[in-house]
Amino acid sequence: MHYAVQRYAATRPWARRVGQVYGSSVDFKPAWEECMALVKRELERAGQVFQLPASVLSTEQMLADAYGHFCRHGRVVSHLEPVLSAALGATRLPSNMPDRLNLPADAFFLHVEGGAAGGAFVLHDKMRQQLLILLLRDDFSRNGDWLAGGDSCLSLSISYPGELAPQIEFVPEAWSALLAAVLNGFAVMTQPKATLERGWEAAAPIEIVQRALRPDCFKTRKKNRAELLKAGYQEVSFCRMAELAEAPAGYQTQGYWRRQASEAGSRLVWVAPRQA
Repeated sequence: MHYAVQRYAATRPWARRVGQVYGSSVDFKPAWEECMALVKRELERAGQVFQLPASVLSTEQMLADAYGHFCRHGRVVSHLEPVLSAALGATRLPSNMPDRLNLPADAFFLHVEGGAAGGAFVLHDKMRQQLLILLLRDDFSRNGDWLAGGDSCLSLSISYPGELAPQIEFVPEAWSALLAAVLNGFAVMTQPKATLERGWEAAAPIEIVQRALRPDCFKTRKKNRAELLKAGYQEVSFCRMAELAEAPAGYQTQGYWRRQASEAGSRLVWVAPRQA
């Protein structure tokens, strides 16, 4: 399974119920309370058989809440393509967050490839202009031993617009590369040349994918999309920039962000790293 969110759903016995409760509830608070209690009960049962670390309850409740919001808002996975991830990895963080964001959903999972590989559950609170982020390492749940506390994650909140450095100064060095890729990803989605294109994960059968993306027949698209989802394949929103056609051998200079005045206030403009 390529995406950490898929591995979460496959390894946690409560994941399906969490998705159902969050997805069907009108009132969020009862849904949250029910799912947090569910996770606690299941872990207490597991604790009768396995030796569980003290941190596992808080970690698993954070993950369950993030997964519930992911399901509630359409199960959207956004994938920064490798060429774009590499260029963003060679780009300094902006000093300030964008004034406005252009995200694929109010809650989604962002997948990052390359040197800072990993992912993040993202919840966008538009009223408070705040992003709630839960970072996951690339090896999340790969060995299946998640009860031993091996699935570490890092949660943080980012407000926008505003200065970025004070909001991330506490982040441990081990997480800084992935966080930088995620934050640069949010910024690049605001660029006019960036596109979000719907597709399917690479493992999905190409023949069914082609039929599911067929533009001229709604019934064919619907039938084959349902077939792919039933088989467990993930629909993906790929973030691309056409001008980044190939991954270079390296970069001569770092990329950076500059702020440009506009009629609506100001916006960030990406100056991509120069290829070697």
